Amino acid sequence: MELNNEIIQQIKKNDRKVILRLYENTFNVLMSTAVRYKSNKEDQMAIVNTAFMKIIDSIEQFKVGSNYFSWAKRIVSNTVIDDFRKNKKYKDLFKADIDETAEPFTGDFTPEAYKEMEAEEVQQILDQLPPATKITFNLFAIDGYSYKEIAEELNIGYETVKWHVKEARKRLKIILSENSELLKH
Repeated sequence: MELNNEIIQQIKKNDRKVILRLYENTFNVLMSTAVRYKSNKEDQMAIVNTAFMKIIDSIEQFKVGSNYFSWAKRIVSNTVIDDFRKNKKYKDLFKADIDETAEPFTGDFTPEAYKEMEAEEVQQILDQLPPATKITFNLFAIDGYSYKEIAEELNIGYETVKWHVKEARKRLKIILSENSELLKH
């Protein structure tokens, strides 16, 4: 389904058939992003449905001719961020015992290790990260946000973002080395 001005006008007029068709065409893209951040199916569906409602509410902002799925992915990522901010405990998640004097992680983390793995296996590994580290790493490594953008979006310090990304890399390297059989598939 390619979004054009006619379809956008139908969506703005709440044409349920067109909206349902758009939902069906968008669901997998939204869900693939939601599963990276939420482990629970109910939470994933809540993110997907909230993001889709935001898409419908802001459909007039979509630029015809641009990539709809990229736009939708950005909305679902922002929905995850909004959900994370709503969590009253999220600030505490970022107040982890960050040892500022600790040596920075300089190990060789290579995402190429993931190329041999199935997406489900990668998700299981990412799910082992603490929530704040997981969201920060996903935003940085998968969704392409910069440290500065993450700091602004999550309302945390730039150095805290850097720490969480380094911590994720360190933990992922340990997890991968402990589970080297995953890489042999």
